[in-house]
Order: sequence, then C-alpha cells, then structure tokens
Amino acid sequence: MKTLKHTLTAVALLISCYAAQAQNNTNEIVITGTRFTYPLFEKWISLYKKEHPDLHIRIASKGTKSADSANLFINAHRLTDNELPGLTTEAIARYALLPVANSQNKLLSIYGSRGIKSKELKKLFFEKYDPAEPDAEQKPNKQLKGYQPVFYTRAQKACAPITFAAYYGFEQENLVGNQLGGDDKHLIQAVLSDSAGVTYNVLSFIYDLNTRKVKEGLGIIPLDLNNNGKLDENEQIYGTIDQLITYLESTTNPGLPFEQVTLSYKKGQNNTKSIEEFISWIRSKGQLNNHEFGYALLSEKDLQTKLNPVSPAKTIAKQN
Repeated sequence: MKTLKHTLTAVALLISCYAAQAQNNTNEIVITGTRFTYPLFEKWISLYKKEHPDLHIRIASKGTKSADSANLFINAHRLTDNELPGLTTEAIARYALLPVANSQNKLLSIYGSRGIKSKELKKLFFEKYDPAEPDAEQKPNKQLKGYQPVFYTRAQKACAPITFAAYYGFEQENLVGNQLGGDDKHLIQAVLSDSAGVTYNVLSFIYDLNTRKVKEGLGIIPLDLNNNGKLDENEQIYGTIDQLITYLESTTNPGLPFEQVTLSYKKGQNNTKSIEEFISWIRSKGQLNNHEFGYALLSEKDLQTKLNPVSPAKTIAKQN
C-alpha cells in the first residue's frame, strides 16, 4: 500500500512538472538570429516586459544550446521562396549598408569628394581593381599607382554580406578580401586597425549612436547615386546617422543596400499568441526605438503587407 502511495505521489509530481513546463513554454519567447540587431531587441524586450511582466523573453546567441529551443527568428536578408517554407514572417524594421574605410585610406582621396559610381563599387568590392584608374571617364589617379586597399568580409554566411552583394547583383562568395570569423562588428575593428582597410557594414556599427556621427577612425565612401561623377547636394547625406535615416525614409529608391529586418515563427505553438502580440507591439510602439539604434521605420506599405510563410529556424539561425 505504501509503495502504491509513493508511486501515485511520484506520478502526481511528474504530471505537475510537465504542466508547469508547458505553462513556462507558453510564457517564454526565445529569440535568435541576426546578431547586429540584438541591441535593438534588448531595448524592445526591456520595454515590453514592463507591460507584460509575466512573459519571459530572452535572446539566445547562435551556437549556444539555448538557440536550439528558439521559437522566434530574426532575419535581415531577402528570403527566397525555397528557404524551407513553413514559418510566418513579419517585417519589423529597415536597415541600410554602406561601404566604409579607415579614415586614413587613400581611396577616400578619390571618392570622398566626388563619390563612387555603382560600376566602380562593383569593381572595388567584387573584382580585382587598380585604384589608380577608378573609371575610364575620370582622370587617372597616378599618385595611387600600386596602392592596394585591404578588403575585409565575413567568412560565414550572414545577412549583411548577403544583402550587400545581392544589391549589386552578386553572391556573398563574390566579395573579395580577407574573410574574418566573428560577426559584423569585427569587420569594423579590422578596418580601424588597418589604414588601408575597407569593408561594408550596418549604420549602427559605422556611426557612434551617442554622438550620431561617423565613428572616429572611419570614413564612409560616399555613393554617387546618379552616377554623374560628382556628389550633388542631395547626395550629401552622411553627416549624421539621423540625416541618413531621414533620406532613407523619404526616398522610394534610395540607391543603396536597404533591406527589411524580419521575424519568423511557426503557428500552432503553445506561445503563438504571445509571439504575435509581441510582434504587433514591435510594429507599433516599438517603432519609436528604431532611429535610436540606426534603423529606419517600416513604411506604410510594409505595415500593410503580410509576408508569405518562409524560412524555418534551421535556415535563419545559420545566417547572422
């Protein structure tokens, strides 16, 4: 009789544990994916938890055991239809990428005043290129003969290089230069320590988010958006991160890599309702924090558009 009583007690405890675990799963959102977005998400999470103190939300970095239990996935490149369809995806922000160099880089003596044309940029980042002759239409820069900039790019498949390359009609694998491990901020660190360094990056790593100006030691390679060989007044948009964001939000086709940040999740989970409420909050109240962290607001069209079900966790977690 005692044995039966102990057995029933153990079973009851086990059932209660499973019930508690199910409840925790319902009230927990585990986020993983594109790492350069984490500071913005940390802000959103802290604000949202003030309104929903019973909901547990945390970020699980790629490569950790926690990431295996993620149920909400950040992505920041254009998802294709064949990326294992099945998850529902919502846009939550927009971000831009720019070419950037060490402030001592001699390339800035060419492009700093007149901007870089699209075809020049393609040669610079995707082909072997002699900077002494940046364009047949321009005068040769004989003082740069023999000068070789040093390019830095990501070794792993990642959203920023995928987006940067795709905008100019290439694949990430076509980017020239030294392939670095780590994440996008390590590209900036490499350029800062190399006077010949050149890379691409997101605004939040190029600009100081406190001063809102380009980080000391860096120089943006300005884009000649209309390819007329000079920087017109309306192309001088890089003074502060806010000036650039205003340009991005007020221009239909900004002429530079500009992509959505999205969240993907699977419907039918215990916590689907919690996830959808969190995403809805981000797409409304959360937009107030986008500028602070270097992101553009969603457009009216973005807010009205529901993206197709795409990209399960397996794909998204690999690209960050």
